[in-house]
Amino acid sequence: MLYGVVGSLRERAEVLEASRQEAGCFVLLTNVPPAGPEGSPTPYDGKEILLAYKDQHGIEQNFGFLKDPAIVNAIFLKRPERIEALGFVLVVSLLLWRLIESQMRRHLAQTQSKLPGWDNKPTNRPTSFMLATKFETILVLNAAGRRFLAHPLSDVQHAFLDALGLPPSVFTQLNRPQPP
Repeated sequence: MLYGVVGSLRERAEVLEASRQEAGCFVLLTNVPPAGPEGSPTPYDGKEILLAYKDQHGIEQNFGFLKDPAIVNAIFLKRPERIEALGFVLVVSLLLWRLIESQMRRHLAQTQSKLPGWDNKPTNRPTSFMLATKFETILVLNAAGRRFLAHPLSDVQHAFLDALGLPPSVFTQLNRPQPP
Protein backbone atom coordinates (compact mmCIF):
# COMPACT_ATOMS: atom_id res chain seq x y z
CA MET A 1 0.00 0.00 0.00
CA LEU A 2 1.32 3.43 -0.89
CA TYR A 3 0.14 6.75 0.50
CA GLY A 4 0.93 10.14 -0.90
CA VAL A 5 -0.08 13.74 -0.65
CA VAL A 6 -0.91 15.79 -3.66
CA GLY A 7 -1.17 19.53 -3.44
CA SER A 8 -1.11 22.65 -5.48
CA LEU A 9 0.01 26.19 -4.85
CA ARG A 10 -1.72 29.26 -6.05
CA GLU A 11 -0.88 32.84 -5.31
CA ARG A 12 -3.60 34.90 -3.67
CA ALA A 13 -2.58 38.45 -4.45
CA GLU A 14 -5.00 40.06 -1.97
CA VAL A 15 -3.66 37.97 0.94
CA LEU A 16 -0.05 38.70 -0.02
CA GLU A 17 -0.72 42.44 -0.25
CA ALA A 18 -2.48 42.45 3.14
CA SER A 19 0.53 40.63 4.66
CA ARG A 20 2.94 43.12 3.11
CA GLN A 21 0.93 46.04 4.47
CA GLU A 22 0.79 44.48 7.92
CA ALA A 23 4.54 43.73 7.95
CA GLY A 24 5.34 47.29 6.86
CA CYS A 25 3.26 49.00 9.54
CA PHE A 26 3.93 49.32 13.23
CA VAL A 27 3.40 51.84 15.97
CA LEU A 28 6.25 54.24 16.68
CA LEU A 29 6.00 55.84 20.11
CA THR A 30 8.25 58.82 20.71
CA ASN A 31 8.51 61.93 22.84
CA VAL A 32 9.59 64.03 19.84
CA PRO A 33 6.90 66.72 19.53
CA PRO A 34 4.80 66.72 16.35
CA ALA A 35 5.51 70.43 15.80
CA GLY A 36 8.27 72.78 16.82
CA PRO A 37 7.88 76.20 18.46
CA GLU A 38 5.00 78.34 17.25
CA GLY A 39 3.57 75.63 15.04
CA SER A 40 6.63 75.22 12.83
CA PRO A 41 7.09 71.63 11.65
CA THR A 42 9.47 69.44 13.58
CA PRO A 43 12.79 68.81 11.80
CA TYR A 44 12.25 65.05 12.12
CA ASP A 45 9.77 62.89 10.29
CA GLY A 46 8.79 59.36 11.28
CA LYS A 47 11.45 57.78 9.06
CA GLU A 48 14.28 59.84 10.60
CA ILE A 49 13.06 59.07 14.12
CA LEU A 50 12.89 55.36 13.33
CA LEU A 51 16.42 55.38 11.86
CA ALA A 52 17.75 57.13 14.97
CA TYR A 53 16.05 54.60 17.24
CA LYS A 54 17.33 51.67 15.19
CA ASP A 55 20.89 53.01 15.46
CA GLN A 56 20.73 52.72 19.25
CA HIS A 57 22.08 49.17 19.10
CA GLY A 58 25.54 50.69 18.66
CA ILE A 59 25.12 52.69 21.83
CA GLU A 60 23.94 49.60 23.69
CA GLN A 61 27.01 47.70 22.47
CA ASN A 62 29.24 50.46 23.81
CA PHE A 63 27.48 50.46 27.17
CA GLY A 64 28.01 46.71 27.29
CA PHE A 65 31.70 47.53 27.67
CA LEU A 66 30.90 49.29 30.96
CA LYS A 67 29.19 46.16 32.26
CA ASP A 68 32.01 43.83 31.24
CA PRO A 69 33.23 41.99 34.38
CA ALA A 70 36.83 42.32 33.19
CA ILE A 71 36.43 46.11 33.34
CA VAL A 72 34.17 46.38 36.37
CA ASN A 73 36.12 43.92 38.53
CA ALA A 74 39.43 45.63 37.71
CA ILE A 75 38.22 48.91 39.21
CA PHE A 76 38.19 49.20 42.96
CA LEU A 77 36.69 52.39 44.30
CA LYS A 78 35.39 52.69 47.84
CA ARG A 79 33.72 56.07 47.93
CA PRO A 80 30.39 56.55 46.11
CA GLU A 81 31.39 59.97 44.77
CA ARG A 82 34.44 58.44 43.08
CA ILE A 83 32.31 55.71 41.53
CA GLU A 84 29.91 58.39 40.31
CA ALA A 85 32.78 60.47 38.90
CA LEU A 86 34.23 57.46 37.09
CA GLY A 87 30.79 56.64 35.67
CA PHE A 88 30.47 60.22 34.41
CA VAL A 89 33.91 60.12 32.75
CA LEU A 90 33.06 56.81 31.05
CA VAL A 91 29.69 58.06 29.79
CA VAL A 92 31.25 61.27 28.42
CA SER A 93 33.95 59.16 26.77
CA LEU A 94 31.33 56.98 25.10
CA LEU A 95 29.47 60.08 23.95
CA LEU A 96 32.64 61.43 22.32
CA TRP A 97 33.31 57.99 20.80
CA ARG A 98 29.86 58.00 19.15
CA LEU A 99 30.14 61.66 18.05
CA ILE A 100 33.39 60.85 16.26
CA GLU A 101 31.67 58.00 14.40
CA SER A 102 28.71 60.20 13.57
CA GLN A 103 30.95 62.95 12.17
CA MET A 104 32.93 60.55 9.98
CA ARG A 105 29.79 58.85 8.66
CA ARG A 106 28.04 62.16 7.95
CA HIS A 107 31.09 63.37 6.01
CA LEU A 108 31.20 60.16 3.97
CA ALA A 109 27.48 60.39 3.20
CA GLN A 110 27.82 64.02 2.06
CA THR A 111 30.86 63.36 -0.12
CA GLN A 112 29.65 59.95 -1.37
CA SER A 113 33.03 58.48 -0.44
CA LYS A 114 34.46 55.66 1.67
CA LEU A 115 37.37 55.18 4.04
CA PRO A 116 39.77 52.24 4.22
CA GLY A 117 38.34 49.91 6.85
CA TRP A 118 39.45 46.54 8.17
CA ASP A 119 41.93 44.89 5.82
CA ASN A 120 41.78 48.16 3.83
CA LYS A 121 38.34 47.26 2.47
CA PRO A 122 36.40 50.46 1.71
CA THR A 123 33.63 51.27 4.19
CA ASN A 124 31.07 54.02 4.65
CA ARG A 125 30.49 53.02 8.30
CA PRO A 126 33.86 53.52 10.02
CA THR A 127 34.02 53.03 13.76
CA SER A 128 35.94 55.00 16.35
CA PHE A 129 37.93 51.87 17.16
CA MET A 130 38.89 51.64 13.49
CA LEU A 131 40.03 55.27 13.62
CA ALA A 132 42.06 54.60 16.77
CA THR A 133 43.89 51.70 15.10
CA LYS A 134 44.81 53.91 12.12
CA PHE A 135 46.50 56.43 14.45
CA GLU A 136 48.15 54.13 16.98
CA THR A 137 51.57 54.64 15.38
CA ILE A 138 51.50 58.45 15.73
CA LEU A 139 54.48 59.73 17.68
CA VAL A 140 54.63 63.43 18.54
CA LEU A 141 58.05 64.74 19.53
CA ASN A 142 58.61 67.86 21.59
CA ALA A 143 62.01 69.53 21.18
CA ALA A 144 63.04 73.09 21.95
CA GLY A 145 59.42 74.11 22.48
CA ARG A 146 58.32 72.79 19.08
CA ARG A 147 56.08 69.82 18.48
CA PHE A 148 56.43 67.73 15.36
CA LEU A 149 55.55 64.27 14.08
CA ALA A 150 58.27 61.62 14.09
CA HIS A 151 56.93 60.29 10.75
CA PRO A 152 54.71 61.91 8.12
CA LEU A 153 51.05 60.97 8.09
CA SER A 154 49.92 58.29 5.67
CA ASP A 155 47.22 58.81 3.03
CA VAL A 156 44.84 56.74 5.16
CA GLN A 157 45.47 58.96 8.20
CA HIS A 158 44.90 62.07 6.06
CA ALA A 159 41.60 60.59 4.83
CA PHE A 160 40.39 59.97 8.40
CA LEU A 161 41.40 63.50 9.47
CA ASP A 162 39.49 64.91 6.47
CA ALA A 163 36.41 62.93 7.51
CA LEU A 164 36.67 64.49 10.96
CA GLY A 165 37.22 67.97 9.54
CA LEU A 166 40.60 68.28 11.25
CA PRO A 167 43.89 69.54 9.80
CA PRO A 168 47.07 67.46 10.26
CA SER A 169 48.39 70.19 12.55
CA VAL A 170 45.97 68.94 15.22
CA PHE A 171 48.86 66.79 16.50
CA THR A 172 51.44 69.56 16.61
CA GLN A 173 49.45 72.69 17.34
CA LEU A 174 49.12 73.64 20.98
CA ASN A 175 46.08 75.90 20.45
CA ARG A 176 42.73 74.64 19.31
CA PRO A 177 42.67 74.04 15.54
CA GLN A 178 40.42 76.31 13.53
CA PRO A 179 37.74 74.48 11.54
CA PRO A 180 38.40 74.45 7.78
